[in-house]
Amino acid sequence: MAFPHKLSTFFFAVLVAVVAATTVTADLVDTVCGKTPQPALCTQTLRADPRSKDADLNALGLVAIDIATNEAKSGQALVQSLLNGATDPNLKEIYSSCVEHYTNSVNSLGKCPDLLRSRDFTRLNIQASAALDNPGNCDEEFSEGSAAEPPQVKDTSSKLQEFCNIVLVISSLSKGA
Repeated sequence: MAFPHKLSTFFFAVLVAVVAATTVTADLVDTVCGKTPQPALCTQTLRADPRSKDADLNALGLVAIDIATNEAKSGQALVQSLLNGATDPNLKEIYSSCVEHYTNSVNSLGKCPDLLRSRDFTRLNIQASAALDNPGNCDEEFSEGSAAEPPQVKDTSSKLQEFCNIVLVISSLSKGA
């Protein structure tokens, strides 16, 4: 009779451990995303990535950097495609400048994983902030050039900025840890 009791105690302990691990991860995502400008997008994006499920703060930072890098590369490809199809000289100039801005974001984000791993949060913040500023600079190119910004460029810019904000929040939280 003692064996079934020990077995049920074992299963209960495993169940509690699984629930606790899930709760901690969910709390971490909630904590990080609650500090970003777009918490819903942050939460949806991080929870959609299976690497976030059991991630600690450092691992979650690497996931966020990867997501931001992919968005920067997507924006870079989008703007390059628009540049290739543009015939208006004003738009060509704007798109060309935007390609540079997205390239700069990709390059800045490329430095972030090593900075996070080495716990160099000051330089991580500098690189993540630079990556965040570049899509905004692209947005400004349209308003300064008196041209309508394509909605897909604006959307990519907004997402990239949010993903860079996630990196900055994680860096800030890691600095205090």
